[in-house]
This record gives sequence, structure tokens and C-alpha cells, in this order.
Amino acid sequence: MILSRHDLNFAVNRLPIALKKLMEDKEWEDRIFVGGGYLRSIVASEKVNDVDCFVRSVQDAEYLALKLAAKKEDIVKTDNAYTIKGKLVIQIIHRWLFEKAEDVSNSFDFTICCAVVYYKDKRWQSFCDDAFYMDLAAKRLIYRNPIRNEDAGGSMLRVLKYYQKGYRIPLDSLANVIGRLVAGVESPVCKLSSVSQFSKVVCGLLREVDPDIDPNHIAHLPSLEEEESAEEIV
Repeated sequence: MILSRHDLNFAVNRLPIALKKLMEDKEWEDRIFVGGGYLRSIVASEKVNDVDCFVRSVQDAEYLALKLAAKKEDIVKTDNAYTIKGKLVIQIIHRWLFEKAEDVSNSFDFTICCAVVYYKDKRWQSFCDDAFYMDLAAKRLIYRNPIRNEDAGGSMLRVLKYYQKGYRIPLDSLANVIGRLVAGVESPVCKLSSVSQFSKVVCGLLREVDPDIDPNHIAHLPSLEEEESAEEIV
């Protein structure tokens, strides 16, 4: 799926001029991917705080930071990214590296962030998750269990951030976020073998705490295949 023509144009036109020109330069074509919160904010008409750029190599990240910064003192390096100070802050991620736009999109934890723009074949292009527009319109947080090396609790902190913006998370997605957090912390007491197992246990515990939060379980019932599998085990 791709962004609508209007959203793509609006997102490109709001990029910092220096970044936009570099992305259109032949040297950098299809080597810089802008995605995540910037595009979510553009489409949802929210305030844009920064621009996240993803690249193919650590060397690209460092070189791009030097190209974009007005002076070297404007660059702040962290374990995750180079941050470029300016009218609109640019973050060049070096912790996670990607070869193509689809890989960038698939790395995000919530569907409302799964959108990417890039420049290739002399034109601006985009990629987004099939549920991007639908979940963004509903202000719904659907967790995707991305396969990536991340700090335990990162997604949980983003849930709190999104709640402040009026987003809401279904119980099963919340359970998955908590499961990710718990699985990221070694425990000699609990030895469940996967995030999904943790998530199912946590989801059940949440329902016990407050059954009224999801009284009918309509949106979160297990699939027919899961029920049949459970019956076979019993």
C-alpha cells in the first residue's frame, strides 16, 4: 500500500530543504528513508516534532549527519541516532539499518507509524502498512511485535505518549506490549518460552482485574484455529 498523492506531496514539501535536496541527489537516491512519527503527524494533522531518517549503513548515517549539520556542534550522537539541531530536528538512526522502505515500515511497533517516503527512479515514492490509514483514523494502537533489537519497555513508553495524544489501545495489543516488556527482563521465576505466551497470560490477568474493560471480548477472541488447537491439547 502507498500514501495518497496529497499526503505524499504534503510530507515531501514539509521536509527540511537541505534533507529534501540530499534525498533527490543522485548520490543519495534510494539510500535515505523518512518514516515513523513524522508521517503519522503529517497525515493526522498533529504537530511535527522531528524527522526520523533511516539509512543502509553506519557510515551513511555519520556522513549524512555531517552533510546536514550547519556546524559540527549541531550534531548530538546517542546510542540510537545522530540528532541534528535546527528549526525542525532531524534524527538519523544508526542503531537500526535497512536496505529498502518495506523493511523500515515493518520495523515499527504500531501500525500508525508504518509509513515511509523515499526518492527513487527520479520520483518521490512511499510505502505504508495496509492498516496505516484505518488505524490512524480510529486513533487505534495496534501492536505488531516487530523483530528488532530494542530496549525493554520502549513500546510501553510510546503507549503512554500516544495516550496523551488521544490514542487508545485494544486489550490484546496492550498485552503484547506488556509481554514484550516482561520477556525483555530475565526472570528465574517465570520461564515462558515466547512473547506470545507471556502476552496471553497477561491479557487474561488484565481481564480479571477489570472485566468491564472488554466485557464481550468481541475484538479480542482467539481465532477458530487457536480454539481448535487448544481443544486438541486438552
